Amino acid sequence: MHHTCATILLATTMLMLPACERAGTQANQTDLSDAGWVHVDLESLSAAQATRREQAITARDQLAQTLKGELVSAITSEGPVHAIDVCHTRAPEIAAEVALSNGVQIGRTSHKMRNAENTAPVWMQPVVDEQDPTPHAFADGEGTLAFAYPIILEGACIVCHGSNEQVRAPVREAIDQRYPDDRATGFAPGDLRGWFWVQVPPEN
Repeated sequence: MHHTCATILLATTMLMLPACERAGTQANQTDLSDAGWVHVDLESLSAAQATRREQAITARDQLAQTLKGELVSAITSEGPVHAIDVCHTRAPEIAAEVALSNGVQIGRTSHKMRNAENTAPVWMQPVVDEQDPTPHAFADGEGTLAFAYPIILEGACIVCHGSNEQVRAPVREAIDQRYPDDRATGFAPGDLRGWFWVQVPPEN
């Protein structure tokens, strides 16, 4: 689960999300019921569900902030080419650490993938298909809650995700080496880059 370089430079987005957390548009019901999932209204969560949403938000923020810190350090010290290597190596490790420490499953996905290992969970597919930039919640029949949170591209991210003119040749070469099927360029600041997803298991 490793998108690259400055995707996670989204502190502003993190601050905005609590205010944005609402039901959002209804996701295309790609018959999630066939896979055992239903869409949940974020404004109608029970107290117990709201507590688990906070658990998901905590995990999301830890993943974003930890990876951001390592990427900023890499870019500052050795430039964006080095940051691509750091993200490729460290992103899955950080996600695993965050998942373990918070008792959740967590990852990132996008409608324009950089790494095929970031394929969306089945319950996320309607959100990805509609490129929906609002938070969403889902539940399965066994009590698992799942949350999707948008990632909005910041200005600094264009060094790895911008236009052909903005992604310099050494960076493009490093991306091609790590991610030969990359589709994650052509973005502008403010665009929807993808989503964090978090699955919170039932309470014991």
